[in-house]
Amino acid sequence: MDRRQFLTLSSGTTALLALSTATPQISPTLAASSPSPWIKLQAWTATGEPLPPHVLNQTFFLTLTDEPLPNPPRRVTQGTLWSEPPSVPFALVLYLWVQGFGKVTLYADNQGWGYTPADFPLNLNLACAQSRLHRVWGAIATWKSQGYACPPPVKAQLQKAAAFLQQALAAANSKAMAALANDSLRESLWAGEAAVFAQAQDQIRQQGSRPHFLFGCNCFGHPDSGAEYDRHFQQLFNFATLPFYWQSFEPKAGQPNFGKTDGMVQWLEQAGITAKGHPLVWFHEAGLPAWVKGKSYAQLQDLLRQRVREITRHYGDRISYYDIINEAHDIDWANLLNFSAQQQLEMTRLAAEAAAQGHPHLQRIINTCCQWAEYVARGRQDPQLHSAYHYLQTCIATDIPFEIIGMQLYYPNQDMFEINRLLERFSQLGKPIHITELGVSSNTTRAENTPFPEPPGLWHGPWSETIQADWVEQFYTLCYSKPYIEAVTWWDLADGGFWPHGGLLRPDFTPKLSYLRLATLQKQWRSLSPFRESKTSMQFNVTISLLER
Repeated sequence: MDRRQFLTLSSGTTALLALSTATPQISPTLAASSPSPWIKLQAWTATGEPLPPHVLNQTFFLTLTDEPLPNPPRRVTQGTLWSEPPSVPFALVLYLWVQGFGKVTLYADNQGWGYTPADFPLNLNLACAQSRLHRVWGAIATWKSQGYACPPPVKAQLQKAAAFLQQALAAANSKAMAALANDSLRESLWAGEAAVFAQAQDQIRQQGSRPHFLFGCNCFGHPDSGAEYDRHFQQLFNFATLPFYWQSFEPKAGQPNFGKTDGMVQWLEQAGITAKGHPLVWFHEAGLPAWVKGKSYAQLQDLLRQRVREITRHYGDRISYYDIINEAHDIDWANLLNFSAQQQLEMTRLAAEAAAQGHPHLQRIINTCCQWAEYVARGRQDPQLHSAYHYLQTCIATDIPFEIIGMQLYYPNQDMFEINRLLERFSQLGKPIHITELGVSSNTTRAENTPFPEPPGLWHGPWSETIQADWVEQFYTLCYSKPYIEAVTWWDLADGGFWPHGGLLRPDFTPKLSYLRLATLQKQWRSLSPFRESKTSMQFNVTISLLER
């Protein structure tokens, strides 16, 4: 099923507490006059070449609470970006290929204080290297206060990163500076991921097994994919997402097709797998049958209210979770009817209330995407354009009734440290979280049978089954360690679905390493009991080898 025609992958996060170890201070390395009141930013590749304009032009500003700011007027040349500055202290986002790590989103926030025009011109390579060190040391200091003992290799790597940064600050030319800044970033990126992974393992060992955690996947392959698909699904998952795309579910007015979904629900019940419906309301092409597109706003409200009540009433206790509304925070592809932000909120409330009228005991999920909200920076100058975080904040502030925050996390060009920061930020909204959709590739070749033929991003190395499995291990470990995350849903089980080479099974339904890795993690976690020894002894490092599988 064609889920989308377009997907924007995004970036951003929350601030951590101050660091316990000082990091080098930056002095701008290039003094130049700028067309007042514009500010000047410069960036280089790891080899010392000025960053190409098309890469540098992706740079944008954030508030100090990690909300993207719409891009002000700017001018970009080779290696240099001139821009009007934001009116408040701000942070910066830079996309860079860090040699020895991968393509990644970097942040510069002046050690949490933000920048003002007085801080420019600014060398982004140095600023990002400094900020990365500050963030990782800050996280380690916070975790230390909670009893976490940072592994010595992580400390050593951070010390190497600080030494490279000091050398970069003293470099005689831009070529040497860029290479040394890359070295610093490489070490601190690896150190940050190692630190957050070890901290998550530590948390898992302390809390013990989570028998009610939901390991999910969409089950769109049933029954057409056959018995082998079903067998692998049942072995790995206890939570399944069912399709309720309005366009295909009710192609003719008044004739909803419950038949196929009824069969899927029956199969899940027999297998003891919890079912979830997705999505009840979605203003994407797949969520809008042709026969509703000429309706007025009021008429569409009536139709959606009827649809949501009908589906939730039909299944009752048989489906206890629903994505009641999907991507309603003004994403272009999910707002084909050009609703205002207020209308999107009204539709969110309608979906929430109608779902409870159909079945009062279900768990209502508001599903969001593009969690780092780059589209806000790159979109139109529209005060109503807001991030998923802001949308959810508004839903909560205006008392829209729902139980669970849904977050999509297809490979976002972020390292695990920044993904962890994002999850912690969304936890501050005070509701349980489901990771409703995610996927990363296992191959770099073109995939003709998906909406995105070219596998995006690069994490640690070109996508392979091993790299995919490593990403799966780290991401699921982060999620399992956090009590506020109650479910993670992979999308899809086998290749040929939404994400290029994104299945945990190959096209012939044989398991990839990622499937085996996740199965091994589940087995290990099920065997855990809460660990009560001294926290200083909790160096809990899981190394999963093929022999262990």
